Amino acid sequence: MNKILNFLFGFAAFLTAFVVDSKTTYTGDIISGHKVITILDIDDIPDNSFTKLWLRTTQSSIGQYFHVPILVAKGSEQGNRLLLNSGIHGDESNGIRTVQRVLKDIDLSILKGVVVGIPGSNVNGMYNNRREFVNNFETDILTDLNRQFPGNMNNRLAAQKYVRMLWDGVFANNSFTAGVDMHTDTTDNELPNFVYADFTIPYVFRMTELTGADIVKIDLGAGTLGAIENILDYAGIPAITLELGKSKVWQKDQIQRGYDYVFRQMADLGMYPPTEDQANIKAYEEYKSKTFYGNEYSSSGSTNGGYVELHVKNLDVVTNTTKAATVYNVFGDVIEEIYPSFDGIITSVNHYPLNEPGVDIILTIHNSTNPECINGC
Repeated sequence: MNKILNFLFGFAAFLTAFVVDSKTTYTGDIISGHKVITILDIDDIPDNSFTKLWLRTTQSSIGQYFHVPILVAKGSEQGNRLLLNSGIHGDESNGIRTVQRVLKDIDLSILKGVVVGIPGSNVNGMYNNRREFVNNFETDILTDLNRQFPGNMNNRLAAQKYVRMLWDGVFANNSFTAGVDMHTDTTDNELPNFVYADFTIPYVFRMTELTGADIVKIDLGAGTLGAIENILDYAGIPAITLELGKSKVWQKDQIQRGYDYVFRQMADLGMYPPTEDQANIKAYEEYKSKTFYGNEYSSSGSTNGGYVELHVKNLDVVTNTTKAATVYNVFGDVIEEIYPSFDGIITSVNHYPLNEPGVDIILTIHNSTNPECINGC
């Protein structure tokens, strides 16, 4: 633990040294009617405006730039600043639609402060229909961008440069009050409405309350260094990772829950009036009353390749004797049965029947009594 803390303190100092301080920098280009920038400074965005921009990042192998869409809603009065990111994994779509809807529906006349939304930050991954950024180097190197922040312009991989341009262009120099990074589970897997959060960061617990999530994983982020949530936290910006269901689809229920959460978040920050919709309030209170806060989870997978039949679903309460899945060989013979690692709640399932040895089939969460797990393990 001390080793991790020492790393984080040093990393925070590193981030502080590299914070960008610059006005919005325009390239002079126009794409689809919207201006192209390399740096966003929301101080010089007009008050009472909704602005669509493109952030220029790295070039592809044929010399064309990747352009990240940026939405800025700025009220007529000064106030807090909320960052909404989505699509840092190119196969995760629910958050993208959530950001689109939120930014479109903000009433600027009653907004105090600024909301910056990124509806799909991994443009390369989206082009390639992949979770990762595809580097055209050594027959394609796949990079998980959500382990690379704040990036490095001197790294040989395009992904590292891309991340650095995102960090410098938007994240680093706008003094955000809070940040939400929206995800889904990876391809073939599905999460419920789920949050990762570091409770050692002031205000983060309150952010989790406002989500009304099914599950909150208390997590220091030691296993995900370089993730957006963690780096924002280390930079002094309270942040959460909000997981909205499954990938490669638009799930209207998950999108609506993410949408409603953001407006609650804005209200809690004094940026927007709270909703008076009684049905909305009742739904949130019901979700919130059922939120499970867990500090440890564990995956269960097969030691054999084969065809997997699930017997459980997300949010099922299970014990370590609950048969969660059965693995069959190609002839339909049972070759293995899968059980949870411990008593708890199912919080992720793999829907794809064909699995190689070692692939996660289910994820189970609980509250560990180990004192070392109080802030997550």
